[in-house]
Amino acid sequence: MTTIMLILVAAALGLGLSWLLHLPAIPLLVIAGVGLHVAGAVDDATLLQDVLMLGLAFLVFVLGTELSPRRVGAQARAAVGVGLAQFLVLGLVGLVCMRGLGFGWMTALYTGLALASSSTLVVLNLLRQRQQFFEPFGRLVVGVLLLQDILVIIAIAVLGRLDEGLAGVAWSVAGLGGLLAAAGVCIRWVGPAVLTRLEDDDETLLIVVLAVLFLFVGAAHVMGLPVVAGAFLGGVALSGFPTHGIVRGQLSSLADFFLALFFVALGGVLTLPDSEQFALLVLFVLVVLFVTPPLVALMARRVGLTARSSIESGLLLAQCSEFSIIIALLGLDRGHLDSGLVSVIALTTVVTMILTPWTATDAATWRIMRAGWRRRLPAPDTARRGHVLMLGSGTQGMRLLNALLAHGHEVVVVDDDAAVVAELQRRDVAAYRGDGADMDVLTKLGAADARAIISNMRRVRDNLRMLAYVRQTNRDVPVLVRVFAPAEAARIREHGGTAIVDSEAAADAFLNWFDRQQG
Repeated sequence: MTTIMLILVAAALGLGLSWLLHLPAIPLLVIAGVGLHVAGAVDDATLLQDVLMLGLAFLVFVLGTELSPRRVGAQARAAVGVGLAQFLVLGLVGLVCMRGLGFGWMTALYTGLALASSSTLVVLNLLRQRQQFFEPFGRLVVGVLLLQDILVIIAIAVLGRLDEGLAGVAWSVAGLGGLLAAAGVCIRWVGPAVLTRLEDDDETLLIVVLAVLFLFVGAAHVMGLPVVAGAFLGGVALSGFPTHGIVRGQLSSLADFFLALFFVALGGVLTLPDSEQFALLVLFVLVVLFVTPPLVALMARRVGLTARSSIESGLLLAQCSEFSIIIALLGLDRGHLDSGLVSVIALTTVVTMILTPWTATDAATWRIMRAGWRRRLPAPDTARRGHVLMLGSGTQGMRLLNALLAHGHEVVVVDDDAAVVAELQRRDVAAYRGDGADMDVLTKLGAADARAIISNMRRVRDNLRMLAYVRQTNRDVPVLVRVFAPAEAARIREHGGTAIVDSEAAADAFLNWFDRQQG
């Protein structure tokens, strides 16, 4: 009990300092755990690992609820290609590095698997904070995470029964298949039918949600599968609509609690690396940070994403997964990894998680774009003047475009969707594939000499970047921006734009305004 109490106190201190100092919680929680370890306050390694596994099991359960296959939408095929490429290439790079350094095949295999997938925890939190879940690249990234988590779970299950031969491996795969089928049934029928009836009964709802977790964990245990596999698939079983929205509020506070337990316990089992281990740590971090972004970006470009979305995807996925800890502990239990190498893998995971919010930024994306990753538009045959420049299309944009064309206005459209651009070009509309926030695109399409600019771009910061470009040209070009909230409208107006808050009225509002200008 003393050890549990000390872990809880350390977790409370870490979270409190994070709130007080406005710092990320993860490094402070890990430091708190390391402090307990260095002080000798927690010397029961078995208990620490049990707490670590408990925290991770609940954590992956909560993360599983966020990974609905339907959320991936039209990006499913692209996510499979990108996810497989990252998983296989990163795993192979890790394996080759370890073999080159003289480690055995099994040690190299476990290490490669630990480096192969990205953190669902970090990426989903960033997508939620930046409101990018439903952007094309956000859907792609969610699909990549779902695929990789399933691949890692399969790998863990297979490695855990590898000593039992083909029969043990086949039993594990069959068991995972059964749990996946059960999760699919819950998503399609059980969740919507049962949980929606309990929406107003918080206590019963929480009991049912936890019962789903225990049922999947219990089933995994009976079939000899890792507990985290059952926990993750139990979360996926509750990821459908409207189930996810109902259970999310019930799990948020519990998720924070178990997140704190997990990272404090992780700090408690870490050992400080010696010089050779530190060099290996640096190598692993560099592999993750410098192999993942270009690999994912190139693959995302091949499957149709724009340059900026591809780069954003690569930067977001450049860290190790929570499951890396499980792989490392499994390797330690099977005798293929020593405690020092487990600490190196765990530290690689923590360091890359901490770095992601600073590396996966809009500023970093544009720096890479300027280095030559953008798709450059061909130079127009003649300089355009007096046209209406439309940035982004979408459903409401199409309605507005049709209305403008019907009134005889010359319209130039730039959109990041290749299918939309191709359809517009078939209609003889001047349409180009590109990024409306890219100053090079704005220059080539004559934004400074346009009669008006209409923006359907979803991100406020993209619109602010475009407005800054217009101001720099010293031209009095009217800019209308479609927004979805009063706070967004206020920011657009502060920077000289005209905000159209009601998207349904965007076409009529613009045409009335435009006719007044003409008169």
